[in-house]
Amino acid sequence: MNLRQIALAALAALALGGGAVAQAAPVGQAAPATPVPAATPSPGPAASTSPAPSGRRGRRAPAASPEPGASDTPEPPQFSTMDGVWELAVQPLTGTGRTIYSHFYLTQSGENLTGTWVRDNNEKLPVTGTFDGRLFKLTANHPKQGVLTLSGYAENFSDMVGLMTSADPKDKGTPFTAAHRKKERAGGY
Repeated sequence: MNLRQIALAALAALALGGGAVAQAAPVGQAAPATPVPAATPSPGPAASTSPAPSGRRGRRAPAASPEPGASDTPEPPQFSTMDGVWELAVQPLTGTGRTIYSHFYLTQSGENLTGTWVRDNNEKLPVTGTFDGRLFKLTANHPKQGVLTLSGYAENFSDMVGLMTSADPKDKGTPFTAAHRKKERAGGY
């Protein structure tokens, strides 16, 4: 093992609780097959439940576990179709490289998808496509860019990952992601 591998093994041992000691064999030899006993706690003062003071290194005491059923984070919405609003993030690999955001408003009927792609300056393009439960393919006819095809896969009707390609045979595609958004009223916070 080289020094980097030994350091990574030591970090992994620390991350897994720090109780096990990482053993490294010299280069060209196999590591011993005997299990390493976990370190026994030394008799000493009980661990404090308060975090370590600022500037000191060490592990913090585990946080108190919340009561069952208590959570500050709401459950994610569960979707059963592709119907609804999708927030699209196109990530160009050239130019400024800045992410371009837009929205799909999709309706699913069996394997067919129809809807509207709302782009910059409220530009609305009709989209049509197919979805087989995992893979999708959407097409839109842009007046200046021609036919744009967005294809990829969807996870649990909530996230899309894919490539957007134009009719240009040299176009290698632009990656994009999309997230299904729950309909909410503005100002309802």
